[in-house]
Amino acid sequence: MRCKDFKNKKIKGIFTNQKGFALLTTLIFVFVLATLVITLLTMTNNDTKLSNLQRESTRAFYIAETGIDEALLLLNTPVNQGGKGLDWRPGTDLNDPPEPSYIKNLSPNEYYEVIITGDSDNITILSKGVVTGSGTYDKGMRQIEVKCKKGIAKAPDLFFDYAVLTNGNMTINGGVSFHGNIHSNGNLTNNGNINLEYGTATATGTTNFGTGGVPYQEFPRIDWEYYENQAKTQLIDDEGNIHNHYYSGDVTIDSSGSIYGIHYIDGNVEIKPPCSELHIIDGAIFATGTITVGGSSNVYIEKSKDYDNPLALVAKGDIVIWGNVHGEGIVYTENNFTLNGNINIQKGAVYADDGVFHGGGGSMNIYYDTDLINTPVPGTGIPVWKKVSWQEVFDF
Repeated sequence: MRCKDFKNKKIKGIFTNQKGFALLTTLIFVFVLATLVITLLTMTNNDTKLSNLQRESTRAFYIAETGIDEALLLLNTPVNQGGKGLDWRPGTDLNDPPEPSYIKNLSPNEYYEVIITGDSDNITILSKGVVTGSGTYDKGMRQIEVKCKKGIAKAPDLFFDYAVLTNGNMTINGGVSFHGNIHSNGNLTNNGNINLEYGTATATGTTNFGTGGVPYQEFPRIDWEYYENQAKTQLIDDEGNIHNHYYSGDVTIDSSGSIYGIHYIDGNVEIKPPCSELHIIDGAIFATGTITVGGSSNVYIEKSKDYDNPLALVAKGDIVIWGNVHGEGIVYTENNFTLNGNINIQKGAVYADDGVFHGGGGSMNIYYDTDLINTPVPGTGIPVWKKVSWQEVFDF
């Protein structure tokens, strides 16, 4: 009992003693202050770690963006100009031989990795930006996916410079007459009789007529979307003629008449008897498929002085002429041109893409339109990949 009283008196003495109370208060204050300091330091350390993580993550994001930008630059730059070309597909087995993913180091601890997948019309570019470090909080990784489609970009220095140009081989059969330069980006083979006035014959490959081993000549490409949109916008002139028309499928023209403006056919076009005369006035026929001119049918291409677009017959598929084509303008195909009838272009050109350019059993007479020199044609240019969508992804 005495012991308990002694303890109580001792505790009571501490609280009644001013010095003891001051010491206790100081100890409590120091403890609270130390707790606050430790808490503050812990929070500051966590904030620093989070700030570092956010900073490195942001750096990785911009590195991934840099990978996208360089991939597009390499895709849209030809190989002979230091790029990779439109068909570059790193990280897939689409290249021959297959090519690993494209990795570029920006610094000892920064790099991006690019993979490109897709076909000839649509691709997906995946870019991973990475920041490496020795610790836990000095690293970052972000991934971006961009989808692209092939489009046409204007090229101010790209013109229709030749009376005849093929992007592949050119084979001449029968008697032909060219008034202007002709060139093949493949081989040029003469199996007939060529009358070449006011020009030269050249080929990037071999030739038995003219000069071979000439550098590749850029082949203008058609912006099909540009002309599709134009065809869907109809106009009526002062004489009541309707200009421009869009067709959603194959078209057969078997009666004589006249058409005005851009006629865009999402399919094949056949011009055949009993159509004896079809007049294309201040316009052109565009076909996503083939264009065939049947025997005894005549196509007349007529352009007024105020009309400034030289394109006349344009096809993604083959152009085959059994009948007759006359007038002014450019006959253009992204495939083969086959002539079994007659073509007489008094002012224009003939352009054919990959494959063989055939001069068939008829006559061919092409006078180059000198107004095409140094004059860009609307809705033409060079193929490029264009962005259509962008998103950040979390799976690579």
